[in-house]
Order: sequence, then C-alpha cells, then structure tokens
Amino acid sequence: MLHLLFFCSGVSGLIYQVVWVRSFGNVFGNTIYSASLVVAVFMAGLGAGSYLVGAWADRRYATQPESLLRTYAYVELLIALMGLGISAFLPHLGQVSAFVSSYSREPAGWFALSATSYLARAAIAIVLLTPITLLMGGTLTLLIRHLVRSDLSVSGWRIAVLYAVNTAGAALGCFLTDFTLVPAVGLQRTQTIAAGLNVFAGVGALYLASRVKLDRLKPDPTKRKAARAVRSVRLQPDRGHSSPDLRPVILTSLALAMAGFAAMGMEILWLRHFSILLGAFRAVFSLLLTVILVGIVVGSLIGGILHRRLPRAAEWFMAAQGLFVVATLLGLAMADARPIEAAAAFDPTVGGAIGFAGAASNTTSGAARALVELWFNARPILLEVGIPALLMGFSFPLANAIIQRTEGSVGRRAGALYLANTLGGVGGSLVAGFLLLPSFGIQASATVMAALAALAVVPLYLSGIGDQGSGIGDRPSRVAGASVLVAASALVMWMLLPSNHVNTRALHRVSGQERLLAVDEGLTEIIAVTEVADQGRRLLTNGHPMSSTSRLSQRYMRGLAHIPLLAIANPQTVLVIGFGVGNTTHAATLHPSIQRVEVADLSRGILAHADYFANVNQRVLGDPRVAVYVNDGRQHLQMRPELSYDLVTLEPPPIGYAGVAALYSREFYELVRSRLKVGGYVSQWLPAYQVPSRTALAMIRAFIDVFPQAVLVSGAEADLLLLGVNDSRIEIDPARIAAALSRAPTVEADLRRLDLGSVRDIVGTFVASPHTLHEATRDATATSDDHPMQEYDVRSLLNLGEAVPASVVDLSQVASWCPRCFVDGAPAPIVDGLDTYLALLDLAYNASPLELARVRRLAGPQPRVIGGSEYLGAIVPETADVHNLLGIARASRGVMDEAISQFREALRLEPDSAVTHWHLGAALAATGARQEALEHLRRSVELDPTNAFARNDLNAVAGLAQRP
Repeated sequence: MLHLLFFCSGVSGLIYQVVWVRSFGNVFGNTIYSASLVVAVFMAGLGAGSYLVGAWADRRYATQPESLLRTYAYVELLIALMGLGISAFLPHLGQVSAFVSSYSREPAGWFALSATSYLARAAIAIVLLTPITLLMGGTLTLLIRHLVRSDLSVSGWRIAVLYAVNTAGAALGCFLTDFTLVPAVGLQRTQTIAAGLNVFAGVGALYLASRVKLDRLKPDPTKRKAARAVRSVRLQPDRGHSSPDLRPVILTSLALAMAGFAAMGMEILWLRHFSILLGAFRAVFSLLLTVILVGIVVGSLIGGILHRRLPRAAEWFMAAQGLFVVATLLGLAMADARPIEAAAAFDPTVGGAIGFAGAASNTTSGAARALVELWFNARPILLEVGIPALLMGFSFPLANAIIQRTEGSVGRRAGALYLANTLGGVGGSLVAGFLLLPSFGIQASATVMAALAALAVVPLYLSGIGDQGSGIGDRPSRVAGASVLVAASALVMWMLLPSNHVNTRALHRVSGQERLLAVDEGLTEIIAVTEVADQGRRLLTNGHPMSSTSRLSQRYMRGLAHIPLLAIANPQTVLVIGFGVGNTTHAATLHPSIQRVEVADLSRGILAHADYFANVNQRVLGDPRVAVYVNDGRQHLQMRPELSYDLVTLEPPPIGYAGVAALYSREFYELVRSRLKVGGYVSQWLPAYQVPSRTALAMIRAFIDVFPQAVLVSGAEADLLLLGVNDSRIEIDPARIAAALSRAPTVEADLRRLDLGSVRDIVGTFVASPHTLHEATRDATATSDDHPMQEYDVRSLLNLGEAVPASVVDLSQVASWCPRCFVDGAPAPIVDGLDTYLALLDLAYNASPLELARVRRLAGPQPRVIGGSEYLGAIVPETADVHNLLGIARASRGVMDEAISQFREALRLEPDSAVTHWHLGAALAATGARQEALEHLRRSVELDPTNAFARNDLNAVAGLAQRP
C-alpha cells in the first residue's frame, strides 16, 4: 500500500514538472534559458529537500520513529496545497516577469535581455518553486528513513524498490501529461489532478499510520540500546574516540555527482539529437523522458537484485559506468535518419497545395493511428537510449548500498547522495546546453560526457579501499580496471569517427540538386543553409525546413507585411516575430512611411546567417530603422507599452512544434491587440495543412475571438494569412491601395515580381470573410494557453496534417472585404478581371491532389503563365474547366481567336465534355465558322440533351446555315 502511495506521488511530481516547464515558457518566454531555469530549480529543490528532510528524519527517528509516516502524509497534503496555489498564480505572472525584465544593447547593436532580467526571473522561480520542491525531495528520504530501520543489510534493496516505484510513477506521469491529460482537460485541470494524487497519497499515509501499532514501530529495546551505543561511537566523537570515517560517503557522493552530471548532460544531447531525427514535437520530448525514466526504473530494480544476490555494490556501480559509456556512444554512432525518412516518406501524388497527408494519416485513423505514431517515435528512442537509461538506474540504489552502515544516519546519507546526484544533474544540463553544445556540437559534447562517466569509477574505487563491507572486496583493481578499459576503448573508437559523423547521419538528406552551403551548431539548434540552382535557398533548423527564398515562399512571407501595410494610412512602426530569411522584415522597410521595424527572434544563429540570403533581404539587419531583439516574441510584446505598433506580423516555426502554441493562443492575441494602435493590423501565418482540420478551426477561432473583424487570405497556395484589425470593421480600399503603390515604386516592384503588383492581385488573395470564419468555427473550441491543442494533435513526422477545412474557403464573399471593388455586382475597372482571377483560384483550391501533382510536373525551364500570372500558372490545374473559364473570359472581351484556342485545348484534355463542345461551337459561330460550329453544338446536345442553351444555339446556327 505504501509503495502505491509513493507511486502516485511520483506521478504527481512529473506532472508538475512538465506543466511548469511549459507554463513558465509562457511567462518567461519559450527559450532554452526559461526551460533550464525551471528544471534547475526543480532538481536543486529536490536534492536540497532530500538532504535537509533526511537529516531531520534521522533525528526524529531517534526519538519518535512512529511519527515518520504521519509526517510523510502531512508533507504530501502540503504539496497538494502548494501545487494548487502555484497553478492559480502562474497565469498572472506574465506582467510581473515583464516588469522585472529589461534589454541591454550589445556591441553589435542587437538587444538582449539584461543580466538583471535573468536574475530577477531566477528569483521569481526560486521563490515560487523552492518550497514545494524541497518538500517533494523530502518525501523520498522520509520514506527511506521509515522503511530502512535497524536492518541495514537490506537497505540497498529497500531503497532500490522505493526509488524504482517513485520513478515508475514519474514515468507514467510524464507520459500521461502530454499524451492524455493536457490534451483532454488542459494545463490547469492537469495540475489539479496532480494535487489530487498528492491528497490521495497523504490521506492514504494517514490511514496506514493509524493502522500501525505503536509497539511494531518501536525498535526492540536491546537493539535500540545497541543502536545508541553505535551512534555514540560513530556519530558523536568523544574523548578517546575518532570521528566516523566519512571518506566513503564523500567519495561515493562525488561519483554519484559525476554520474548525474554525465547522465543529465547526455539527456540534453539526446533532446537535440531527437529534435533532428524526429522533429521538435511535444510528443517526442515526452516520450524520450518517459523512456529514460522507465529505463531508470528497470535499472534500479536490477541493481538492487544484483546487490542482494552478490553484495558487491561498488563493483556493480563501476561496471555499470563502463557499460554506460559503451552503450551511449554506440547508440549515437548507430543512429541514422534514413530509416526514419523512409518510414515518413509519402507519395507526392497524394499531396497537394491545399493539404496533404502522410503515411500514417492515409492508412490508419483513431487509436491505430496513434499507436503507429507512438511506435514511429519510440523505436529509434529505445534503440539509442534504452540501455544507457537502464544503466543510469543502477547508480542511486547501489550508492546507498555502499555507504548505508549506520542506523542513525540513513536519512542524512540518502539525502546527501540524492543531493549530489541532482546537483550533478543540474550542472550537467547547464554545461551541456549552454557551453558544450554551442561550442563543440553533439559529437564532441558526447565525448566529454562519456569521459566524465568513465572517470566516476575512480572515486568509487577509492571509496572502497580498506572497507570490505563496501562491496569492493578483494577485486578493486580488476573491476575498476576492466570498467576503465572498456570505457576507454569505446572512447577511442568513438574519436576515430569523422568529426561530423553524428550530424551527417542525423540530418535529413538534401536532394540530388540541392547544395549544402553551411551547417552550424548553436545554442538552440543546428542551422543549415542549402541551395538549388534557379530555385533559391532554404534555411533549415535541426534538419527541418524553416524558411526559403523560393518564389512562392517569398510571396506569402512578403505578403505578411505588404498587404496590411498598404491598407493602413501612414504606418510607422512594425514588429516582426520570427526573422526567418528576412523576407517579411525587408518587405516592411520598403514602405516609405515606416520609421522603425523591430525584429524579435529567439535564435542568434538564424539572425547570424541572414547574409546567406542577402540577395532577397538586402542585408536588412543593417538598416538603421531595424532593431533586433534576441528574445521570445511573446515576451518582447509583454515588455512593450500599449499602442506601440501599426503592424504585428508573425511567421513562427511549424505550428506543431513544442512551444510554438504560445504564439497562436487566445491570450497571445489579446496581448497583441493591446499593443496595436487603433486601426493597427496583425498578420499571422496559418499553414492549416500542418495540423488536423479541427485544430486549424480552433486556431482560427482563437484569432477571431479577439479580432472579430478578420479575413483569411492566401499568401501562396495553402500558406494562409490571418489578417485582423484593431478596429470595428476590416475593409480594403482599392483606390488607397493603388495610390499607395504609386507612391512607393519599390513596393510595387517587389510585389510585381511575385505577381502581387496590381490591386486585382492583392484583392485576389482573399479566401474568407469575417462571417465565413465565424460560421466555420462556431462549434470549435479556441486554442488557449490552457489548451494548446496544436502541439498535441501533431505527434510525429508521420502526421503531415490534413487539407485546409473547406468551410473556411468562400471566395464569393470578397465584396465584404473590398466593397468598392464592385459596381452593380461586376468588378470595378480598377480590379478588372477579378472575377476570372478568383474563379481560377477557386479551381486551384478545389483541385484534387493528382491534378496538383500534374501541375508540378508541367514546370519547366520557362514558367507556366495563366492570365498573365506566373503564380496562377504554378498552382492552377491543367484541366478542361480551367481552359473553359479562360475561353469564356476571352470571349467576353471579344477576343474570339484566343477564346477558340482555349476551348480547343479544353477539348483536347476532355474530348467528351458537353460544355466544352457547346462553348467552342458558340465561339466558332461568332466568327462565321458555322459548319464546324454545328458539329460541336450537335455533339454537345448528344452528350447532354438537358442543356437547353446548347440546343437553342444549335437551332440558331442551323437556321443561319440554311439561309441562302
């Protein structure tokens, strides 16, 4: 029963940690600094609490041993109370964080958070999390002290079981949080569930304490006297007595700290490695931590069993460290992206511009699909991390078995070991994340961590010299030597590998025509720049595409700035969240009224690679009007005053990636609106094809809840843009657009090269009106900070999203956005041809995947042009309907030769099209080719006898043909 309660406590603890890391990301910004700060405070609190409470438990055990279980119960109940308090307080911390944060200007001119900002944030996290984490850490040593009494011979096994049970709970909590709880009930209620588990553990412990008889708890009087005698000799140095030998405790603690340093450092490296292999999805990170914790559970039990059967704890510990080095380096060396790419590959004929689906989404659904994705992520993680994680589990139980020799100091010594292990882990995560990875990369950093893990053998060896009970026995040199030899051999073989071996096998392969220009490892990611001749360059982070200079990419990225800025009278200030390759930032600077453009981006590496894309961004970071802030975009907005911007534009990373949901929540949009001037715009990239349809609708709902006057436009194909205005209505004035273009020739030229240079082209980006968006999302639940569903609905590279929801596409409502574009229902002269333009786009948006794949195959040395537009030529399908539409447009203008040509092409594509025969017959009749016209009109009537218009035309032409 007690172990079940401690299992629930472990579930609760990891729920808190996972949720706090996420919640503090929204408060402090989704940066590596924020995550590291929360994890460091959490782990340090656990370690300190385990030692402090362990020391107190020893003193309590000496006087009131029966009270320890009841104390544990009260601690669990207090944790529950604190957990609820923190969950209620966290959503309101954003303003406090912004208040204590400030920027300092760097020598290069960029702005970064000041040192005092980080200190203030650290103080907030410490004040808020230290009390509860101290209590969490204390639960372990309280129960160790309660269970390990005078029978020290079984202390190693009891501690191993207790540690394994709690860690098993932690593994389940980690898995449930991101795979079940948060997606189902949200972050707030998930924390309430965690508190409920603490209450269950506390009430259960009180029940057990009430059932245990007092005489059963008290040590035997003779044993107690002996124990007091032992304590007086070992722990209370008197005259003539030497103090207890603490050398094994210190050395074992040092070994455990080194092992913890290496283990946590490797965990940071694994996180980076699997971000490259599997993508930066929340499910990947959660599954990795779950596998590590499960491995520790199994390793703890195996270590306890081995020591119980063959009590040589130090030897087993040394052997485990040597094997850890081998397994860790072998796993990294063998990891390969190619099998993962093969599993995630999809047939391009199944994909399209509006949306496409990968293997998992095409072949399975529901629970089966979830299992497919789970195994897709789990398999490479198990192969690389499973054995090292298992060996990590040996350390804490075996270390306790080495040093637990005195009944009166069980809690203190267990706490000291746990403190050493957690402090080592904190140091390893910080050094790996902030020093080794940015400076040396994954491969060299793994060398350092493996070497340190191997060196942990030295203090273990020294701790047992002269102490037969430690488990070293008569074979210290052989065991230590063998462990060091095995580890050293693995390190030598590892160092013989090419220096880029790990990254080369992990990064996704570039295509045959693509050339790799640069690969650099930074603080937050590995950055790569590639190029395809005549197509542009790509920016990749951790092996996955982030931005590009291709024609279609430039179109939507520049549209994020150009379209709203043209709609604003005299815009002056712009905030760009997410620099990418600089398309949006450069577009904003082209507008002559712009006085300041702020760029907020987390990644120094991305900003540092801007010159690789100088041909499109024109080295815009050097523009005196551009100010660069190395910070999370949401946090930057929190730090700015209200009514700061005419335009806030966002192009975050893929919307399914961990942390990105903070830029798509209702609370974020409320923050954006408060920072916009009256009449100011927000433009948000919305690649709805990256997520399931229900998630896309939820994201749109969050946007229109805050910006009810919003329209959806297409920047390029399915790269949609949400435009919202801080005003009572959203309209675009064609005359103002035309005037603005004439006053800004550089803007017009930039748009014209992307087929957006006319008022017709700009208005033609329209996809949905405010009314359409409201109707489409009527039953959707808005994404919020509490329900960031997009991060949980996309779990792997197999989930390539779905088609853009049809309910949000209604081009017929364009007049609601541009009422002055129409006169008596027909396009005004300033947007002449808008009806045909939108009709062609409607065909593109509704094209089948096979039709869109056929369009891509039509691409050749010369771009395909439709209606004078290369953009239309790139996305409009090659179908009879398209050529019929173009033919009708030509005929309406009296250009019959071109109309006939279009109808003939339609007939070539679909010879038995009744509509095409009718159109061609009518056009031929208009030019006097009556005989051929009759043939096509007759054929049309044969194919479709119900077409009264074709029959009337046939009769009319036949009558004319009979005249002399």
